[in-house]
Amino acid sequence: MKSILFSLLLVLSLNNTVLAQLPSSATGTWKRTGMTSVDNDGTISDDHAAILKAMPCSKNIMYTFNADGSILTGVPDECGAMKKTIESMNGDGKCSMSGNKLTVTSSKLPPAVYDVQFKGNTMIWYFDYTKNPKTLNPGGKTKSLTLVYTKI
Repeated sequence: MKSILFSLLLVLSLNNTVLAQLPSSATGTWKRTGMTSVDNDGTISDDHAAILKAMPCSKNIMYTFNADGSILTGVPDECGAMKKTIESMNGDGKCSMSGNKLTVTSSKLPPAVYDVQFKGNTMIWYFDYTKNPKTLNPGGKTKSLTLVYTKI
């Protein structure tokens, strides 16, 4: 459960960032429609389902990536007290994209590098903990995290 909560906080804080120089394929409004993690032993977890169960309103969070690189996070009122928490994570994070690499920087977290791929109206972010050793990895058991977004 700690891993799921950490993943939620990591994802929410990483997704509430300012993006610079985004390709046109990334601009627009997106919903997170999938999140899976793979442990070092090969165990695959459906973190998206776990988050939806714990916080059903997360299915309605929207991420709008603008051409100028900024991002707006639409957190629905139905999230109650969590709305304020999620919005407060919007902080000073920034992203830049070079090729298929998305680098996230923030004063609150160490830099994180994602491999990004686009398939039609789907954007997939892949995070490898071994390539990002300074990122908090509770218990050191998670090998990777994959985030899937669908364009609205």
